[in-house]
Amino acid sequence: MSKVLLSQRSPLHRQLAASAAQWAHTSSSRPTSPHPVRPLLAKREDIEYCRQLVQKHDYDNYLVSLFSPRLAREAVWGIRALNVELVRVGDMTTSEAAAKMRYSYWRDALGKLYGDHPVQTPVSRTVHDAVHRFGISKTWLRRLVSERENTGAGTSFETVADVEKYGERAYACLIHPHLEALGVRDMHADNAARAIGVATAIMNFSRSLPLLLPQGRCDLPKDLVEKHNVDLEALYANPRPTPELREAIYDFSTKGYTRLCGVAEIYVPNSPSQGFPALLAAVPVKEWFERLERAEFDVFDKRLQRRSLRVLWQLWQASRKGTWLDASNIRK
Repeated sequence: MSKVLLSQRSPLHRQLAASAAQWAHTSSSRPTSPHPVRPLLAKREDIEYCRQLVQKHDYDNYLVSLFSPRLAREAVWGIRALNVELVRVGDMTTSEAAAKMRYSYWRDALGKLYGDHPVQTPVSRTVHDAVHRFGISKTWLRRLVSERENTGAGTSFETVADVEKYGERAYACLIHPHLEALGVRDMHADNAARAIGVATAIMNFSRSLPLLLPQGRCDLPKDLVEKHNVDLEALYANPRPTPELREAIYDFSTKGYTRLCGVAEIYVPNSPSQGFPALLAAVPVKEWFERLERAEFDVFDKRLQRRSLRVLWQLWQASRKGTWLDASNIRK
């Protein structure tokens, strides 16, 4: 996952975020705790810890969470915070052996989440409560740990199809629990989550290039690099937006953007409406692709590394309309 330094929020941004949270809190009369609940363990400070962790390291999806009812929102913070912890394993460990030990710790912690005695950390207690309140499937959390462990630094992808499969597993497994926290288990919603996961992977692989190329690394799949004759050795020595790289990014990002349009046109209309707040995860991805197009597919454009006020506004609009498409997205 690429790590982008984000600027401080503007007063308008804070006001919109607060309004979004208030709207989500007051607009849902649907029961949010459909499963028998074991004794809850998370304290208020545990939930706040998870909230701050997600707000700091996964800000766009923090904004997405604000459009869900309170209990579902807190469940999302716990699961997204778990993802942040897993992503940070590679940054916080100095050897492969130490990383394996840390992943082993989280696998053991995951097994205990479904009992009465989870590991006593803020993230574990918050996820424990989400699991028992909403019946979150163990499949998604197990997959989250395994994908983060199996795809570390230095992992390369041979084809675009490999990236798409990775997105379906590594990123969609964060949307499926959100759907379950909203009381949705539906084939069309799950298909939407997988497609959004694919688009998210494509965005993150593209967005990370300015950070990775100076390190002699590239997340673009090999078939895409070869198709557009991208000279990686030259880019490692002198990272810059060459015409070949722009063409490759255009090709790559178009696949992701098309997935999002397909989700909105095909899966969203056939999915339960109460699951739509989880599918809003598509909106920040769509907005980044649109900024990439305005930057003429130059991933080095500094505007792409900044926080965009438009994300929250587009989330608000999409939540009201029930879609993130507008007339400009529909090609005749």
